[in-house]
Amino acid sequence: MDYEALRGDGGTDKIDPYDIIESDSIRRDFPVTHKKVYMNNGAIAPTPLSTIKSITDFLVKSSEGGPGSTCISEYITSLMQELRTRITHLINCEPEDVIFTQSTTEGLNYVSSGINWSRKTNDSIIVRGGAHEHYANYLPWLQVSKRKGIKLHELKIDENGYFELEELEALLKKKTNNGNQNNKSNRGSTTLITLSHALYNSGSIMPVTNVGKIARENQALFCIDAAQTVGSICVDVKKIGCDFMAFPAFKWICGPVGMGIFYCSKKAAEFLVPHFIGGESATLSVDEKQKQKKVITYADGPERFQAGFRNYGGVAGMESSVRYILRLGIENIRKKNLKIANVLRDELAKIPNIKIHGPDDENLRTSIVSFSPVSSSYSIVDSGTIVNKLEQNEIIFAERDMGGGMKAVRAAPHFFNTEEEAVRAVRYIKDILK
Repeated sequence: MDYEALRGDGGTDKIDPYDIIESDSIRRDFPVTHKKVYMNNGAIAPTPLSTIKSITDFLVKSSEGGPGSTCISEYITSLMQELRTRITHLINCEPEDVIFTQSTTEGLNYVSSGINWSRKTNDSIIVRGGAHEHYANYLPWLQVSKRKGIKLHELKIDENGYFELEELEALLKKKTNNGNQNNKSNRGSTTLITLSHALYNSGSIMPVTNVGKIARENQALFCIDAAQTVGSICVDVKKIGCDFMAFPAFKWICGPVGMGIFYCSKKAAEFLVPHFIGGESATLSVDEKQKQKKVITYADGPERFQAGFRNYGGVAGMESSVRYILRLGIENIRKKNLKIANVLRDELAKIPNIKIHGPDDENLRTSIVSFSPVSSSYSIVDSGTIVNKLEQNEIIFAERDMGGGMKAVRAAPHFFNTEEEAVRAVRYIKDILK
């Protein structure tokens, strides 16, 4: 990427970041584009060369300075603070609300395992149609339900994965009334709503701001799986009003695998007991009055959730990737991604007997485009076979479950992809289906 042009340094006229996105220079940052049409960014996105360099530079600096030395320890602390600051610009939160994880799954499990669930207080969890939800945001809640005897409510969904807000409101009101009558404990009842911000299989964007308002009005906690949105669309946790959010570095942020973020608001943190504990997350002391009684005191802020060492090379890489996409601008990325997605949808629509999943309105979806052949006249209707044949031609898509036994071929283009690649990919799909 031409950073000097973006800044306008040294007398260079400042260039619109969107023009950078549309230029060939952006593709030079991603070596995979030299040989392949890579549109599986909803699974793992490639990292730009600048991120690879940041990781390498960290490892070299750590090795030269001595990984256990004071100077490197201070450098790591500064690096983590810098990443937290970048995340505040990315999702509009506070630095102390940011916890480093390995993945979205780990972040969601902080919530499912951290709340002191109780059947006696009529606690409950509300999810969006479990059969249509990503396992990372379904299995943890199902496990809690089975282990603790907690009620798991599954909202009815339409073919695009949407649910009725009225059903959610009615469920919460009913739950509140029943909870007051059946509560056998001194503490209040806990209700948690958990949703994917956008669906991994169709790209449908859920009405999270509306849900956040409903959650607040009914004193319910609100947790979001933002794996398919952060880095591809604008995300504002304060506007949404969620209590928890989890997302990875390695999808739309184009960061390293094994890094993720868990956002936890200060108020919601009171509901969580850390699942892991160690020297960095807590201290041990002896009660002055009861000399034999040992007291565990958790650290303040995000440190209480971070027991043990972190993947500091990954922190360096994620900081670089977040800086990269923020320089481009999320709105610019969104504009480019939709442009490619619309070309894919338009070209696929020319193929008869193809079902294109997700809403037609581009404001209601990400750049994910999924389709399923629905005619027995095609020689190949199995989505997995189509994906394999595309990869044989250096086109990387994915197969995903749409629920109800239906599979789909999924494209997940990002800003370094082109309209020409979209047209070429669909041309190969036509040839495969013949």
